[in-house]
Amino acid sequence: MTMQTDVSTLDKLDAALDVPPDPREPMSATQEERLRELSERAGEPVPEHLTVQQAGQRIELLEAVVY
Repeated sequence: MTMQTDVSTLDKLDAALDVPPDPREPMSATQEERLRELSERAGEPVPEHLTVQQAGQRIELLEAVVY
């Protein structure tokens, strides 16, 4: 017996998975760890209390400086 899946049903279910994180959320633990590593390499103070978006921008900037 094969199961058939309605494509329109999959689209409805998967749509929620494609939502980006809220940029106002606090940075993730992974971002915090990466930011700490890059800041130390660059000799910069480690910023605290950044949002996901701010942390992402800072990581991009530091990666450009460090590498």
